[in-house]
Amino acid sequence: MKAMSVLGPVDPALLGFTQPHEHLLCDLHKVVIHTVDGLLNDEALAAEELLFFKRAGGGTLVDVTNRGLGRNPAAVKRISQATGVHLIVGCGWYRGRFYDESIDRTPTNDLAADMVRDVEEGIDGTGIRAGIIGEIGAEGSYLTAAEERVLRAAGRAHRRTGAAVTTHAVGYPLGVRQLDILAEEGVDPRRVIVGHCDHYLFLDYQEAILRRGAYVEFDNFGNKIAYSDERRIAMLLELLRLGFERQIVLATDVCLRSHLHAYGGHGYDHILTAILPALREKGVSEEQLHLLTVENPARVLAF
Repeated sequence: MKAMSVLGPVDPALLGFTQPHEHLLCDLHKVVIHTVDGLLNDEALAAEELLFFKRAGGGTLVDVTNRGLGRNPAAVKRISQATGVHLIVGCGWYRGRFYDESIDRTPTNDLAADMVRDVEEGIDGTGIRAGIIGEIGAEGSYLTAAEERVLRAAGRAHRRTGAAVTTHAVGYPLGVRQLDILAEEGVDPRRVIVGHCDHYLFLDYQEAILRRGAYVEFDNFGNKIAYSDERRIAMLLELLRLGFERQIVLATDVCLRSHLHAYGGHGYDHILTAILPALREKGVSEEQLHLLTVENPARVLAF
C-alpha cells in the first residue's frame, strides 16, 4: 500500500500532517467573474505560499484541481521539488459548469478509463500519476444526468485502481446521494471522502455520512462565507464526542487569491497555526489531532 505523489510512490507513514483538499494552481473564472480572484496561475507564488505550510509543520497537500479547473501536474511537480512538500494530484471532472461538450458524447466506461489512465499511467502524457479521484462534484442541490455519469465513472475507476474518491457537495446534503450512487457502483464508502461537509453544518447530515463509513471533510477553515471557524469547531467537537475521530479529515480548500497570505488571506497553514491551537484549548487530545491530520488522510490516500 502506497500513496501516489507527483514524484512517485510514497510510504503513507511518511506523509506526515496532511490536508487532503487544496488547490495550488486553478482557474475558477466560470464562477468567480469580473475579477481575477479565482485565478491561481503564479507557480512561484504557489511555492512561496506552500512554504508557510511546511514551516508550520505540514508534510503533504492534496491538489484536487482536475479537468476543467486548469490542472497543471507538471507545475505541481516542480512546486513539490522546490519546496520538499509531498504533493498529490487528483483526476476526473469537477462539476457541470466546468464540463466541456465531450462529456455528453463519451460513454461512462470511457470516462472511467480516462481516470484509470491518469492513476495508472500518468496525466496527459506527463507520466505524473494521480493519487486520488476527484474532486467530483455537483452544481447545487442535485446531480444532473451528466454529473451522475461522471460520478459513476469515478466509482468504476476506483474499482479498477483502488484510489479513493473525493467529492464536492456544497450548501446542500448532497453527499448522501453521492454515496448512494457510488454504492451502486460497488464502492466501499470507507474509500470515499465527502467534501465540504462544513458548508452544511447539520448534525443529521454529518452522522448520515459517518454511519455509512465514509470520511467527513471539514475543508473550509479560514473561509467565512458559509460559517465561521467557531461554528465549524463546535460541530467538529460534537462529532468527536460521538466517537467519529477516525473518519474526519481537515483542509482549507485554498482556491482564491484572497485566500493567500500575499493577498491578506489565511493561507495553507491556517489549520496548523490557528485551528489546532483552538482545538487544543477546547480539550481535544493530541491523539485525536494526530488521527484527524496524519493517520486518517494517510489511511485513505494509500492504495
